[in-house]
Amino acid sequence: MINLLSAATSTPQHIFKTTDLVGNLMHKLSPELINTINSLGVNQRYSALENYPGFLCGQAKQPTSSTTDLGVNATKKCIQEWGGDPRRIGLLIAATNTPDQMLPCLASEVMGKTHGLLSRNLRTVSMQAQGCSVLLKSIEVAQWYLAANPGKLAIVVMAESHTPYVAPLLRDEYLGFREILRLRKEQKLDPEQFEQQRLDTTFVIQSMLFGDGAVALLVGTEEGKPAFGPISHLTNDDPRDMNLLTMVSHSSHPFLTGRPQYFMQPSVPSRGAHYAVTTVKNVLQHPDSPVSDLDHVDDCLIHTGSKKILDGVCSQLDLCPDSSKVHGSYKVLQQYGNLSSASTGFMLAEKNDWTGPTIVVGFGVGFTASAGIMNFN
Repeated sequence: MINLLSAATSTPQHIFKTTDLVGNLMHKLSPELINTINSLGVNQRYSALENYPGFLCGQAKQPTSSTTDLGVNATKKCIQEWGGDPRRIGLLIAATNTPDQMLPCLASEVMGKTHGLLSRNLRTVSMQAQGCSVLLKSIEVAQWYLAANPGKLAIVVMAESHTPYVAPLLRDEYLGFREILRLRKEQKLDPEQFEQQRLDTTFVIQSMLFGDGAVALLVGTEEGKPAFGPISHLTNDDPRDMNLLTMVSHSSHPFLTGRPQYFMQPSVPSRGAHYAVTTVKNVLQHPDSPVSDLDHVDDCLIHTGSKKILDGVCSQLDLCPDSSKVHGSYKVLQQYGNLSSASTGFMLAEKNDWTGPTIVVGFGVGFTASAGIMNFN
């Protein structure tokens, strides 16, 4: 087992409330779509763009930070809060779904901006495009390294800048999904128009769901610190699940002007709940798990896909959404939005009370999920 020695987060300086974004676009959004946005469970999000509301309305992007900047800031804060000798760190693992550029990878970019802090001869691993379950996979990589290098430490960094990836909302009107289905049923939309309208509505939801931020976790071996226990994985349980979440590198959509385009299928909430629940049950049944059921777990930190997804996972795990066990998940969703790879890391960084076992659950592209259990050793 390895221990969590320190954790720190970093966010851009710009914060935008959902109510303000909706108000800025009110003339474009149908009442039904506004209700859908309000049901996402996101009260606010941080953005790397200082003009995010204007960008959604067609202005050129005005970034003041980047995925790399956020990752570097989180790394520096994490090491500073730990207070030890950074020369003990022998491995850097960096993950992102929203890189600033294709090459070099995030780990190399973090190294390039941490001269004088991180040793130039440490190992680096980049785990890009791994979706929202990559944190626990990164912890396992760190475990393997630390087992082979006693006395060393590893730092795991998850950084995301989602808001520069969303599509500007340039149409005159955006409808809710049920309204679009109604129009198709009334034969007021042909198949091509229906798909275009549904995609446009998805763009609106993505612009309100995702946020930007980074988290860094320093791991090693130290008594009295939270310890990572067994971890369970599940990938592509059904062959059709592979394309539930996808991103094309060059979109043909006129508003994206060749930039990447993210797709999310309607069945993601139900399938995400299936993957999360399956991995949680598997990790509880692991012979090294300190507990065998959720009744003896203090916290269940679940990836912030959306409120609907969180509610679905809670329902299948027989957890009340108002329960203290899942309070941290809903709180991170409300304050930061969907942070993909960084979401559960934010929950770990903001968790102050480690009195009992904690479940950590991530799931996303692939379709894949990972669940792990933490406890005091």
